[in-house]
Amino acid sequence: MTMNRTNIFRCVVVFFLLLSGYATKAQDIHLTQFYHNPILLNPAQAGLACNWRVGVNYRSQWGSVTSPYKTTAAYYDIPVYLNRKRSAALGLGVGIFNDVASNVISTMEVTPTFALHLGFGENYQQYKLSFGAQPAFRQRKVDVGALTWETQWDGNYIDPYRNSFETNLTTGTSTVFDMNTGLQFSGVVNEQLSFYSGLALFHVMSPVESFYTGSSNELNSRKVFHATVRYKMNENLSIIPNILYMAQSRASEFNFGGEVNYNVNNDEDGLAYFGGVYYRLKDATQFMVGGEMNRFRAAISYDVNMSGLRSASRYRGGFEFAIMYKAPCYSPTPPPPPPFFVCPRF
Repeated sequence: MTMNRTNIFRCVVVFFLLLSGYATKAQDIHLTQFYHNPILLNPAQAGLACNWRVGVNYRSQWGSVTSPYKTTAAYYDIPVYLNRKRSAALGLGVGIFNDVASNVISTMEVTPTFALHLGFGENYQQYKLSFGAQPAFRQRKVDVGALTWETQWDGNYIDPYRNSFETNLTTGTSTVFDMNTGLQFSGVVNEQLSFYSGLALFHVMSPVESFYTGSSNELNSRKVFHATVRYKMNENLSIIPNILYMAQSRASEFNFGGEVNYNVNNDEDGLAYFGGVYYRLKDATQFMVGGEMNRFRAAISYDVNMSGLRSASRYRGGFEFAIMYKAPCYSPTPPPPPPFFVCPRF
């Protein structure tokens, strides 16, 4: 019996997955629609909408060459204003994600999130500076029974009954506590131009994470820079460029592109369509389309693989779906000053 290309690819995938928890440093998950999960992007974004919001993301990739890698994430956040002028507010939120890599390694993480937002400029509304902190509780599991090893290769095929000699492998569960932080500056320059940009540092504590007993493997910190600009061409049409850069250990990701948003009625609660193209450097070209109505927003995207694995994947990459809902802005009687936090339509 000989191994076909798919089985060879699966062996390579498993090998590198194990390296991520043993000989090298593990890398985090990523989303194509990073702008549709604010808490996962930067803890400083918790509570930035004018009222509570909730969202869900789902991603599936590599299904064309092996068992799919599946990521599901969800979040909820809300602002708590500290004074009548709304010049200061706390942001409270929680995020959760579950990532399954080729049915071998799974990761579950829960992230309660806290942020402080300070407004200044005209009526304390024009600009805001935000700080965020995010404790993280993460559990990672590996299905030891699904693994195969170099020592089980007899020259023709993998024999799962041969001794792997992996005597230091644990039961397959690793649980750690971690901390993430973030900083963001945002503002409304005029009726046409608004922006936000931020820095975040994930895994501040560099926790030890390994499936091997006695290992001192540390999860390296991940540095993030992101920026978004919204330019309103007219009452209905806006263009929104985005960039994202992340670096962790020797791995890095640079994602850039933009989208066009068409608001049919120029109404926050009305119908809007949007679509965009992004490029993740040396990895994938991404196409995204979606719509928004009655404060619900949904989008789908697809990655066309442009990496060195494109011949095996036949250019097929990952499918992603996101949906979110933003509650109407709070308006007590008598009405307060205009909402401190601008709710951008990305």
